[in-house]
Amino acid sequence: MKTAVKQRASACGMLFCVGAVLALGGAAMTACEDEVAKQRPRSGIGQGAQEPEDGFDPDTEDPSGPPAADAGGLCGNRIHQVEIAEAPNIYFVLDASGSMLSPASASSSATRYDRVREAAVDLVRNLGPLINVGAAVFPVDATDEAPCRAGGEVFAVTPGAPFAEGQEGTTTTSRFRAATRAAPLGGTPTAATLAALTPKLVGLPGKTIVVLATDGGPNCNSSAKCDADGCIANIEQQCPEENCCSPSGPSGPEGCLDRDDTVAAIELLAASGIDVYVVGIPGSEFYGDVLDQMALAGGTAQFVSPFYFKVDNLDTLGNVLSKIAGIVVSCEFDLVDPPPEAGQTNVYLDDELVAYDPENGWRWKSPAVVELLGEACTKLKSGRVGQVQIVSGCPTEVAR
Repeated sequence: MKTAVKQRASACGMLFCVGAVLALGGAAMTACEDEVAKQRPRSGIGQGAQEPEDGFDPDTEDPSGPPAADAGGLCGNRIHQVEIAEAPNIYFVLDASGSMLSPASASSSATRYDRVREAAVDLVRNLGPLINVGAAVFPVDATDEAPCRAGGEVFAVTPGAPFAEGQEGTTTTSRFRAATRAAPLGGTPTAATLAALTPKLVGLPGKTIVVLATDGGPNCNSSAKCDADGCIANIEQQCPEENCCSPSGPSGPEGCLDRDDTVAAIELLAASGIDVYVVGIPGSEFYGDVLDQMALAGGTAQFVSPFYFKVDNLDTLGNVLSKIAGIVVSCEFDLVDPPPEAGQTNVYLDDELVAYDPENGWRWKSPAVVELLGEACTKLKSGRVGQVQIVSGCPTEVAR
């Protein structure tokens, strides 16, 4: 049975990061001398409520940590230790066939693969610990003599990690970037790659989705047979013969569109509870009907055709990936140390107060689970949130 994956705050300051810094810890609020005046919360390790003492010097307080135990006059010094509920596994399967070496646009020196990879890296960085991430590329170790070798995993599923501004270091993001570096070459063995990955994907705990990004139709099936209308060279009008995929043709059977086996491989994943999101980038225009079938098989079809996620301009790919991730990213936070008193907790996104509001703010889903809703949840899923802070000690601000 699969179990939900929860990520705990790291031992180093109990910090979680989304984008620059997502600190799923607590903060403090100002003295209650004036009911309206509040000090913005600061991130830090989860602790219980502490009694203030005299001698607080704001000039010596460490701004990167929680308020000091002797922070006199503070009325909200209970910092909650938080878990992210059910962080999903987002597994990228990236087309690294020879056509991905094509320029991303007429005015760009970057290749299609460069742009797809960078969009994936950006998503991993922005969502940080809200997701676990893995990746495979296809084909792997292709050569001119063997262009159809199946793809394989290049980055095992790993929890997202904080991103230090200006420096990735050895974070999940930097390792994901390095692991997905590839020199595109060869064919598009989509079916064989997905079949090889299936046992590993099915065995992952928690919710898993596959994001399959490609610029063409699947091929590389040596057992395939097709007429000219199913031959990729003919479809792309690059064939000087009647059927380039005839047994004696220059493309051979491996140049046939491998529709049936690819759809079957995706159906098997979907039957195991793994949704497959199909993203077609520029170059895939000839194969819209195949990509539609793949999206339908993967259980992720959009309401109208194109049923797959069609990307006409690679500048918009990041938004598409964020939209897909937003479908599965959770807006729930489990409090390890829930407040003992009701009505004394507040939530902040990037130091901005989020009102208690069942439409666009937050609510208690249970006595120990805070859920962001509406606009607040959308903002979190977009990767535009640096800090999430949950703090108790002052009356809950309710939307008016």
